[in-house]
Amino acid sequence: RAQIKNLSHELKVTTIYVTHDQIEAMTLADRVVVMEKGVVQQVGTPTEIYDNPANTFVASFIGSPAMNLMDGTLTAGVFEGRNVRIAGLSAPDGPVTLGFRAEDAAVGGGSEITAPVYTMELLGDATMVTVKAGGAMVSVKAPKDFRAEIGQEVAISIPAGICHLFDAQTGARLNAA
Repeated sequence: RAQIKNLSHELKVTTIYVTHDQIEAMTLADRVVVMEKGVVQQVGTPTEIYDNPANTFVASFIGSPAMNLMDGTLTAGVFEGRNVRIAGLSAPDGPVTLGFRAEDAAVGGGSEITAPVYTMELLGDATMVTVKAGGAMVSVKAPKDFRAEIGQEVAISIPAGICHLFDAQTGARLNAA
């Protein structure tokens, strides 16, 4: 990948690179076109697509791990789902899908999610903690020295400002808090 990226830069030519590997797309491209079943879902820079996915398909496809997506209901700016409650959001009341990236949340220091540890993965530079919340598996990147037992209840902090809201039926992006 490094050689392809450097060659493209050195030759100063437009290159169209087709791949199913989202990591290749994100690392090589200046602009990315995300498609599903032949239909364009979003066009933008890798940063735009990662930070502001147009819909739940893009959110679940781009990133490793993929964006956490949880179903719930938004009422007066408060998202509620199974084991999850996040206040300070802005969108019309009703059923929504809430998304956030694993690296944007934190284990401890908050109570937006309170759930037992489902699994822990030691990654070397971090520990990936997974719980069940909002009817989904939710992953949060914790410090590399974080330890907990499977089944031990943990509190997860999810600031409203990192959340993405999507229409529960269509999957289209509503807005960011």
